[in-house]
Amino acid sequence: MGQKFNFKFNKELLNKGFYTASYFLKASKLVNKYKPNELVCMQFTHFSKEPVMVCGIQESIELLKTCLPKNVLKNIEIYGRQDGDLVKPKSPILLIFGKYQDFGKFENVIDGILARRSSVANNCYQMLRLIKTNQLIYMADRTDDYLVQPYDGYAAYIGGIRNFVTDASVSLLNDKSDVKVTGTIPHALIQEFDGKLNDVMKVYASEYGRKGLIALIDYHNDVKRDIIDISKDFPDTFAVRIDTSKSVCDVSLKKIPKNYGVSDELIKFTRKTLDQVGMKKTRIIVSSGIDLERVKEIKGRNLPVDFYGVGGSLITRNVHITADLVLKNNRHQAKFGRKLFININKKKSLKKYV
Repeated sequence: MGQKFNFKFNKELLNKGFYTASYFLKASKLVNKYKPNELVCMQFTHFSKEPVMVCGIQESIELLKTCLPKNVLKNIEIYGRQDGDLVKPKSPILLIFGKYQDFGKFENVIDGILARRSSVANNCYQMLRLIKTNQLIYMADRTDDYLVQPYDGYAAYIGGIRNFVTDASVSLLNDKSDVKVTGTIPHALIQEFDGKLNDVMKVYASEYGRKGLIALIDYHNDVKRDIIDISKDFPDTFAVRIDTSKSVCDVSLKKIPKNYGVSDELIKFTRKTLDQVGMKKTRIIVSSGIDLERVKEIKGRNLPVDFYGVGGSLITRNVHITADLVLKNNRHQAKFGRKLFININKKKSLKKYV
């Protein structure tokens, strides 16, 4: 991964232990007082059932380089995988060799970084095994705290995402030439124009141009009405987006359970209506709770979907990282059931960071 990221750290608070669990602070103090010369190895790994795409390694390394004094850093060795690697369960993601009191207080911080970033990166990677990168719009901005957007964006980028909806999501990228910040007409704008989608399209096009124009067609819960309306003035609309809530059924369909939300029938009906009014080149975007399983269904049933707007399912925490001390003075010493999951003589098969 050649991309560089502009990570930002509050060095003062990190070194004070503001983000560190109190027991790690106490442990570091006691080790420094009673066992100051012991050399240990801390291993970060995962125990998922399948290999996962890991992320957060660049960030973790930069955190240590930022926070640790040079005279301390020179006595530490760090080996690990690279962001974007697929790592099997019980395989080292990161190995830190040195004195516990020098780096132990960052254990939970690095744990959290690797867990969150790997979850996001792996979710995006799994989704993009089904669809192309240019078909996926990363819309997780509204499903979590806004402060995490830059770092989730970093992880999503590692996972293969290139279409975002906020500048914050790409703010850590040093080179933004291969990413795009895009979006569609929101419900709020339609509401401001009294539900008149064509009027919205006209002002939107006058300010931002007709190229790439995307219409949101679920405002009235009547996709046929909205498609017929926009076909009069905007037959060249690039795409329509269906964002129908799972709790309602479009008026064009029968109210049976399988037709609620962005159902198979609604997708097919939208394509049929677009074709009938001469908008055969207009593409379809689906959103509203789209997750990996729903994409599998859409692909498996060969439904006419061109793009997917996906949010919350891409930032679900599902990769859990465990940090363990596994060696003491180059000999096994660890919690029962844990060990160094690599031959110590083969540690150089990993990338050496420090």
